[in-house]
Amino acid sequence: MPLTPHSPPDPLIPLVADLDGTLIRTDLLWEHLARLLRRNPFWLLPVVLWWMRGRARLKQQLARRVEIDPATLPYHEEFLAWLRAEKAAGRTLILATASDLKMALPVARHVGLFDEVMASDGKTNLRSGNKLQALTAKFGPRGFDYAGNSSADFTVWRGARTAIVVNASRSVLRKAADGTALGPTFNAGYSRFLILGRFLNELFLRSGYLGAAGAGLLLAGAFPNHSVAGLAWIAPALILACAQGKAPGDAFRVGYVAGLFFWLASLTWLLRIPVAGYPVLAWGALSAFVALYFAVWVWLLAGKIGVGTWSQRTLWSLAGAAAWVGLEMVRARFLGGFPWNLLGTSQYELTPLIQIASVTGVYGISFLIVWTSLSLLSAARAILSQPASRFNWQPEVFLPLTVVALLFAAGTLQLRPPPASDSDPAPWRITLIQPSVPQTLIWDSGANASRFQQLMTLTEQALAASRSALPRSPGNGLKGGTDLLIWPESALPELNQASYAAITNLVVRNGVWMIFNADDVVWKSNSQDRNDYDVFNAAFLFNPEGKLAGVYHKQKLVIFGEYIPLVRWLPFIKWFTPIEGGYQAGDRPGGFELNAPGDPGQPGVAPRRSVRAAPLICFEDMFPQTARAAAGGTDFLVNLTNDGWFGEGAEQWQQAASAVFRAVENGLPLVRACNDGVTCWIDGRGRMRQVFRDARGGIYGSGWMTLDLPGTAPAPTFYNRQGDLFGWVCGMITAGVLIHRIRAARALRRG
Repeated sequence: MPLTPHSPPDPLIPLVADLDGTLIRTDLLWEHLARLLRRNPFWLLPVVLWWMRGRARLKQQLARRVEIDPATLPYHEEFLAWLRAEKAAGRTLILATASDLKMALPVARHVGLFDEVMASDGKTNLRSGNKLQALTAKFGPRGFDYAGNSSADFTVWRGARTAIVVNASRSVLRKAADGTALGPTFNAGYSRFLILGRFLNELFLRSGYLGAAGAGLLLAGAFPNHSVAGLAWIAPALILACAQGKAPGDAFRVGYVAGLFFWLASLTWLLRIPVAGYPVLAWGALSAFVALYFAVWVWLLAGKIGVGTWSQRTLWSLAGAAAWVGLEMVRARFLGGFPWNLLGTSQYELTPLIQIASVTGVYGISFLIVWTSLSLLSAARAILSQPASRFNWQPEVFLPLTVVALLFAAGTLQLRPPPASDSDPAPWRITLIQPSVPQTLIWDSGANASRFQQLMTLTEQALAASRSALPRSPGNGLKGGTDLLIWPESALPELNQASYAAITNLVVRNGVWMIFNADDVVWKSNSQDRNDYDVFNAAFLFNPEGKLAGVYHKQKLVIFGEYIPLVRWLPFIKWFTPIEGGYQAGDRPGGFELNAPGDPGQPGVAPRRSVRAAPLICFEDMFPQTARAAAGGTDFLVNLTNDGWFGEGAEQWQQAASAVFRAVENGLPLVRACNDGVTCWIDGRGRMRQVFRDARGGIYGSGWMTLDLPGTAPAPTFYNRQGDLFGWVCGMITAGVLIHRIRAARALRRG
C-alpha cells in the first residue's frame, strides 16, 4: 500500500515520472536490444561500436531500427492508477526518461497521461545528473516531485521536493529519503531479475534461438569424437520445431543459429592450429559461413511443418530431405567446396545401412536421416494435436522406417564374405609410416635433417619388421616382406638431391614400390623466365628399381592454407592468414600403375595381379566427386594426409569417417597414411579392417602399420559408374522448392 506523503500533493507542483523500471517493469534499452539481436545476431558488433560512443548514441541507433508495440510492455498498474488519479486532480505530469525520445513517445501516447516527454536525444543521456540538470532548469530547485526506481535516481531525488519510489529494492527505498521527503511508494511485486528474464526470454526463448542452439549442439554430438549417431536422426526435426509458427525471416535466423552452434562445436579442432589469433578467426568465419546452409534449409521448410493431409506431409518430408541433400551438394562444390561432416557421415559405423552409398553416395544416407527425422516431427505433432488417439502417429513414420529396415537388411546380406577360391590373386603387402611430426616442427626448416633421419630410421625398422613377420603365400614381394611403402603428406621435409638419393637407395635395397608426398616444381614451358614456375602439392610413385613411375598433383587445395583466393585483386586478404599459400591446383585425377612383383611359380600359388592405385592428398578423401573421378579403373585408393595441424582432436576421426564413404561409394579399399592419425585401411564395404595404434594404444603416436590388401579385382559400383545422379535429382527438387518458396514470399508481401 502507498505510504501517506509528508505533505499533500500540490497540483501546481509538476509530477515527473521515470519510464524504465518505473512506469514499466522493464527497460526499453534491453527490450530494443533483445529484438534487434533476435532479428540478426550479427548486429552485436555494431551495438558494441555504438555503445563505445555513449549510451545515448546506442539508444538512438536502436530506436531507429526497432519498433515495439507499447501495449505489449509490462506496466506497473498500481503506480499507473495513482498517476491517473493525480492527473484527474489537475496535476501536470512529465515523463522524463533516459530512453531515446523515439522509444518514449509511443509509450507516452499509449498511456495518454503525460503533458510532456523529456528523453535522450542521441547526444545527451538523460540520466542521473543530466536529468536533474534538465528538470532544475525547467522547474527550478525542488520545483518538482520525482518518481523513480533505482540508484541512478538518487541524484534526481536529492534535487526534488518529494521522492516517490516505485518498483525498487529495499536498499533503494531506504536511501531514497536522503536529502528529501519520502512520498508514496509502489513496490509490490518487485523482482530484480525481471528485466534480465524478459531479455533472455525475448532473445533466446521466444526467438527459438535457445532451442536451435541446443539442436545444433545435439547434431554435433552425432559426429566424432562423440559419435552418438542416433542424435542425427532427431536433430533436424528439433531445428525445424524451433521455427514453428515463425515468419520466414525469423525461421531463417533460427536455422542460422542452429547451424552456427553445430559448426562451432564440430570444428573446434581448428583452434588447435599452432598459430596465435588466426585459428579463432578461421573457426568463427568458417562456422559463420557454412551455417547459412542450415538457415536456407529451415527457411525452405518452415512454412509447412507437419500440415495438410498424410500425402501432403509425406511429400513435405521427402522434399525436406531432398532440400538437405541439394544444399549439401552445393556445399561440396561452391567456392572449392567444404564437404566436411555431411549428415550421412555420422552413420559411418552403421555398416549395413551405409551400403546404399554404393548407389546414392553419402547423400543417400543424409536423405534417409532427414526424411525419417521430419516424419518423426509429423508424428509428434499428431500425438500433441490428438493425444487421445493412440495410433494416429504410426502412418507418419511407417514408410521411412520400413525403407530403413529394408535397406539395413539388404546391406547385411551384402556384407556376407564371398567364397574363397584357390585362384584368388595373392594380396599386396603394404607398409604405412606414421611419423607423428608436430606442425611447428614441420615449419622449422632447421630441423629438416634430423626429421629426415628419424623418418628413414622408422622406415627401416618397419621394413625389417615386415620381413620378419609371419610368412604369407610364397612369392610375395621381390625381396620378401613389404611390396608397397607409403609415407604420409609432409613426412618428407624436403625433396632435394640428398633425400632423393636416400629414397631411391631405400626402394632398391628393399625391392619395394613407394608412394610419398613432396612439392613438385614445374617450370612453365612457354616462359623465358627461369623463375616462372608453378608449385604443386604432389604424390610421387617410385618403382623397385628406384625410378620415378608416376606423379599426381593435388586438385583440391586448402583455402588460406595452400592458396589465397582473389589475392591478385584484393592483396589485403593475405593479412588474414600467416601462411603464404603458393600452390597451383592439379587439373586431372591421378593413377599409379604398380606391376606385380615376380613370382617363383610354386605349384598351387596364385599369381599376383598388377594393380592401379589412385592417390588423394590431404582432405581430398572428403570430396565424393573427386574420389569418384580418381576411382575409375582403380583397384584401391590411397590417401596421404597431414593432420599434425590439429594436435590430438576430433579432426582426424571426422576425416576418417568421410573416407569410409569414399570406399563404399566406389566399392574400393582405401588405404590412409596419416602423419598423426587415423592411419588405417578400409575395405570396399566401409569396414575399418585395421587401424594403427601406438605403444599407448592411441592413434596419434609414431610408428608403422603393415597390412595385406586383397588382390581380387573390385567390381565398379553404380555410384562409380553414374556419379551423383541421386544428388543432382535432389538438387533439382531443391531448386523447385526454392522457386515455390520465393513465389509464396512474394505473394505474401503483395497480400
